[in-house]
Amino acid sequence: MKILRIVAILLLAMGAAFAGAAFKVKTFVEPQPQTIKESISFTEESGSINILLIGIDDVDGGRRADAIAYATVDIDNKIVRLMSVPRDTRVQLPKRGWDKIAHAYAFGGVDLLRETVVNYLGMPINYYVLVNYDTFPAIVDLLGGVEIDVQKRMVYNDYAGKLFINIPKGLQVLDGKNALHYVRFRHDAQGDIGRVKRQQEFIKAVLKKLQSPYMIPKIPELANKVIEMVNSDMTPAQGLQLASYLVSMPGENIHFFTMPGKAAYISNISYWVGDTTAASALLTGLPDGPGEVSADIIEGSTPETEATKTDVLALVSSINTPVAVLNGAGVSGLGKSMATALQKVGIDVNHIGNARHFDYRTTTIHLPEKAEEPVAETGKTLAELLSVNPRLISRTSNVSHATIIIGKDHALVLKRLEELAKQK
Repeated sequence: MKILRIVAILLLAMGAAFAGAAFKVKTFVEPQPQTIKESISFTEESGSINILLIGIDDVDGGRRADAIAYATVDIDNKIVRLMSVPRDTRVQLPKRGWDKIAHAYAFGGVDLLRETVVNYLGMPINYYVLVNYDTFPAIVDLLGGVEIDVQKRMVYNDYAGKLFINIPKGLQVLDGKNALHYVRFRHDAQGDIGRVKRQQEFIKAVLKKLQSPYMIPKIPELANKVIEMVNSDMTPAQGLQLASYLVSMPGENIHFFTMPGKAAYISNISYWVGDTTAASALLTGLPDGPGEVSADIIEGSTPETEATKTDVLALVSSINTPVAVLNGAGVSGLGKSMATALQKVGIDVNHIGNARHFDYRTTTIHLPEKAEEPVAETGKTLAELLSVNPRLISRTSNVSHATIIIGKDHALVLKRLEELAKQK
């Protein structure tokens, strides 16, 4: 049985307990577990929230993520970007090697899937929302169904799995059962990619309905019921705040796209080979949404920062905590080359090693999970010097110092350091 990513985002779109309230977060990095339990309000500072959305196949003992999406909520610019990640996306699972991303949940639940996505995208995850197939029809029925213009008749019979889909073509209101069939259907020429597109259209239809005047009085009751149907590390108060923010957002500010990439066969296995550099650009750098990325961003160039206009010596002298370098691209000698380039700028490296995998497409900065302010400032300064997007600074229990993980964009980073050395 299959499940969809859209159920998870539906939770976030069903609350209005704090309608009209300012909704802000404090940091880009992952919250520590104890922070989640304290029911913190998202009203302190500006920033962005990153949410992992998971739909799981949980039938006959199966535990596989059938649907995965990564959503960023840009509080300052009032923009939401949701990227569907095909379940066949080829990734490196920690301690397991290359596999399809859907298998991460089967092997290690939310924790392993979350770690895999963070490593793969080089971007932090603040919260997750997880739903299984049992909850989806009930959520849609709570809405009174959702109106969809079905582009073609959908017919599929699976007697072994007891799945029978038969949806006619045309504009219609789908109840919970047929809505589940609609977003699960993938038995056409477009396969899973076509299914992703239908799921995104369904989300748009749900949000449109939630924003209609006659639904507004029903939203608080719907939110309370939906919260009981899902699993998340957000508190109910946080979920309601975020839901209110989404429901009140103009439709044109919510952008949907699929993980950039292409289909490929590797060792006789079908994969989706993603372009994480393009994905990062789409998720973090577009005030007007996906589809308008400049060519230099797609090719992996990093954004210009104030380091080009600032005295390099002043920035370097502000670094007063240890710096480590990890090779995340698998290129022999890369860690040493990076350390040498940093030394020429005036930054001493106290540790060189390899990252946990060599699939980092973009250079990132990792900080210790409980990093004190001086260490956090070192990470911020390193990002400024190397032109690393601030959103690629994250916290993890796997490092002890401010750590540069060099990605496959290493040529650009090394060139950047050469230019900075000349400015000294």
